[in-house]
Amino acid sequence: MHKYLFILLTFFSHSIVAQECENELLKKNWKYRVNLSTFISQKEGIDINPNKIYYDFMRMPIGVPFNYIDFIQIKDFQYKEINGDQLLYPAYEAYLEMKQAAFQNNIHINIRSSYRNKRTQQIVFNKHGESRAERPGYSEHHLLTTIDIRYAGENTKLFLWLLNHAFEYGWVPTYYFRIEKNIRQEAWHWRFVGQEAAQWFRCTWQKEINAEINRLSHTFGKI
Repeated sequence: MHKYLFILLTFFSHSIVAQECENELLKKNWKYRVNLSTFISQKEGIDINPNKIYYDFMRMPIGVPFNYIDFIQIKDFQYKEINGDQLLYPAYEAYLEMKQAAFQNNIHINIRSSYRNKRTQQIVFNKHGESRAERPGYSEHHLLTTIDIRYAGENTKLFLWLLNHAFEYGWVPTYYFRIEKNIRQEAWHWRFVGQEAAQWFRCTWQKEINAEINRLSHTFGKI
């Protein structure tokens, strides 16, 4: 009985997401997305379908190779210190809200690392190589909106909770469902993009996200 109830609840929750995705969001700002896709294809040599490209609340592209440092001035934004790490205020506020919601479900979200400048990223790149680190300038950690979450491995209850709920707060796992696969999957790497962009991400990668939720739910149940 419990098995059939779980299947029914899973199907129902996925149906709700599917209905939410049947809107104009997937077609929004199509011309800008085509231009962005073309620019990245020409600059990085990677062919990216405009259907798979979007941008965050700062108009920075999501989940594709991009030299963020050449196109953003962090000094123009206000940020908040969190135990030695820094986040832009929109990301900071969304982080606190998500952290509180998770805590109410006995899920603990804590930051392992967040902002990196170009020099720090060079050190990380030299240490780990291109399969585990972005080139300096290309890391999403430059944006002050990206966090590595402590203990959020790909086979954890924490990762399952994030896949089920983090999108509601504007967070997406960009390196886990990335188009260009030179960087390994990172279940702990989450970027604040804003609620609209997070909804787009959830809709675009719906099949892959649901597959991961189903895989983890067999171990941890519905959360």
